[in-house]
Amino acid sequence: MRQLMPNSIFLTIRKNWFLVGLVILIPLALVLASLKPPAWFITAADSVPTSVCTAVILFLMSVTLNSRRLFDSLRKPLPVLTACGVNQLIIPLLCFPMLALQKSADLRVGLLIAASVPCTMAAASVWTRRAAGNDAVSLLVTLITNGLCFLITPLWLLAGSTWYGTADASGSLHFGSMVWRLILAALLPAFVGQMVRLSQPMEKFVDTNKPAFSNIAQGVILMLVFVSAFRGGIQFGATELSSNLRHQEFATVWVCCVVLHLAAMFVVWHVTGLFGFPEEDRRACVFAGSQKTLPIGILVSQATGLPFSILPMLMYHMSQLFIDTWIADGLRSRTTQLKT
Repeated sequence: MRQLMPNSIFLTIRKNWFLVGLVILIPLALVLASLKPPAWFITAADSVPTSVCTAVILFLMSVTLNSRRLFDSLRKPLPVLTACGVNQLIIPLLCFPMLALQKSADLRVGLLIAASVPCTMAAASVWTRRAAGNDAVSLLVTLITNGLCFLITPLWLLAGSTWYGTADASGSLHFGSMVWRLILAALLPAFVGQMVRLSQPMEKFVDTNKPAFSNIAQGVILMLVFVSAFRGGIQFGATELSSNLRHQEFATVWVCCVVLHLAAMFVVWHVTGLFGFPEEDRRACVFAGSQKTLPIGILVSQATGLPFSILPMLMYHMSQLFIDTWIADGLRSRTTQLKT
C-alpha cells in the first residue's frame, strides 16, 4: 500500500503536468522578480518573441485537429452557432458589468481579454470526449472562433476602451494593429496547420505523434506564462500598492473569471435544452461555449503593455481545467444512469 501511493501521486502529476507547471512557474517567476535578478536575465526575458511563440503554439495545435468530422456538424449547425454565440457574445457581455469591480487597469483589461478570446484549440474536444459528447461540434466551434478571433477580439477590446476606458494605459490596443497582430500570430498559423494535414503522409505522421506535438505546444505556453509572470513581477515590485490590496484585487478578478465560466456553461446547457438538442451535442456546447484559449490571451495581454493583464487569462484557464474535469466526469456518469 505504501508503495502504491507514491506511484499514484507520480501518475497524477504526470497526467496533469501542465497544470502542475502553472502552479509552480507562476509563483517561481514572481519570487525571482522580487529577488532583484541580474540585468542579463531581465534582458533575456524581455527578448522572448511572444508573437512567434504564439504562432508556433497555434500551428502545433491546429495541425493535430482532424477537420474531416466537421461535415457531420455542418449538416445541423444550430449547436455550433449556439456555442459560438455564447463564447464570443454572451461571455463578453456578462464581463462588462464586472469591469467596474476591478480597481487595477491591468486586471480590468485582462478580464476583458479573457472574456473575448476564442475557444481552446484542443481542450474543448478533449473534455467533450471525456464527457461522452459530440467532439465534432466542439471542433467546429474551435475552428470558427479561432478563425474569427482577429476580428472579434479587437472589436470587444475597442468597445471596452470606448465604454470603460480599459485601454487608457496602452496605445498598443488600437484596432488595426491588433487585427494585424492576430492575423499573423493566430489565423495564419492555424490555417497553415490545417493545410499541412492535406498531405496524407504528414497527416499520418502528425496523428501518430500527436501527444508529442501537444506536449511541445504546452511547453511553449509554460515558457510564455513564466516570462509574462516574471515581467509582471518586475513592474509590480515597483508599485506602491499594499499587499492586502493586491490580494483583494486578485481574489476579486479570480471570482469573476469563475463566475463567467460557470455562467456560460449554465446558459449553454439551458438554451440547448430549450431547443431540444441531442444530449451529446449539448455536452459539446457546454465546453466549447465556455472555454477560452490561453495562447491568444497571452499574445493580446502582452500587446497591451500592462504586465498583469495576463493574470485573469491564467486564472480563467486554470479554473476551467478544474471545473470542466469535474463537470465532464459528472456528465459521463449521467450517461451511465440514463442507460440503466
